[in-house]
Amino acid sequence: MKKAIIFIIIIIIAGLSIFFIVNNNKNLENEKDQKNVQNIYTTYTIENSAIGDYIEITGTVEADEREVLSEVSGKVTSLYVEKGQKVSEGDLLVKFEDLEYRIAYLNDLRNFELAINDSARIKEIKELQLDLSKRNLENTELKSPVEGTISDVYIGEDDFVPTNQNIISIVDTNSLRIESVVDEIDLSKIHIGMEAVVDFDQLNVSIPAEITLINPVAVNSGGLTTIPIELEFTEDANKYGVIPGITGNVKLIILEARNEIVIPINALNQDSKGNYFVFLKNDNEPQKVDVEIGEKTDDRVIVTSGLEFGQTLVIYPNQEELQRLKDKYEENNIPFGPGGSKKVPGGGK
Repeated sequence: MKKAIIFIIIIIIAGLSIFFIVNNNKNLENEKDQKNVQNIYTTYTIENSAIGDYIEITGTVEADEREVLSEVSGKVTSLYVEKGQKVSEGDLLVKFEDLEYRIAYLNDLRNFELAINDSARIKEIKELQLDLSKRNLENTELKSPVEGTISDVYIGEDDFVPTNQNIISIVDTNSLRIESVVDEIDLSKIHIGMEAVVDFDQLNVSIPAEITLINPVAVNSGGLTTIPIELEFTEDANKYGVIPGITGNVKLIILEARNEIVIPINALNQDSKGNYFVFLKNDNEPQKVDVEIGEKTDDRVIVTSGLEFGQTLVIYPNQEELQRLKDKYEENNIPFGPGGSKKVPGGGK
């Protein structure tokens, strides 16, 4: 009987020993994970930028092309432009032989002046004939309807040109615009008049713009649904050397931050009382700082108090991200722990 009791006591002691060993190992593992969190982080330096958050897309510069038609028929006596030449609105493009048109105008002018005793209807007809001949005479000098660049010239001097023939094409540089598409998931975030910035890396310039058209019909291609949009520049893009056909990186501004502090949303933490705080990087351990927030998006948040420009934040991964990183490193046999832990790419030093 005593042996049985002793045996039971031994089993209980062994069981308790195993429990304490396992529990201790779990505590050590938890402490190790906590140290891992402290070793894995990214940093973010607060900068003063007018753009808090944005949707980034790629757009192409487009422009209207105006086809210049001959208003009268006749021989081309002078051609003043060539392909690639820049013109202003009202510049003389082509001069047609005008002798017949001058004679017609003078005849109609005489007939109108002699219509003193004619009926009111006859006078009206002669006045209309005079207006027509005057307009035809004026149209023997063909002028540019827009400011732009000559893209094609289809005639030459001494050519005979009939009425309504396409003789010159002009790219209307005042119609420069950006055409692009947005993903359907971003449709609710955009609106007509929305401000944007277009970065042209090839020209080393950034030009403000705004959305002027959101296509009412979506486009599906290859399983991807997008919505075509157009943007107009709010500054003269011509002076920066922008031409049709080049591409630019378009930032649709969904959160403005003029002289406001904006930080990544994952840098923001919240305690059990609902108060917000962040971690500031310093020479020792990161410093916890309470903050107040304002407007926010899915990725960025405006901080209204508690931070200053130039400060650097320490951003720790959440539990989901930490587990993902742990799994990733273990798959590649990379040590995941103090002394061998890896920092997130671009992370703190």
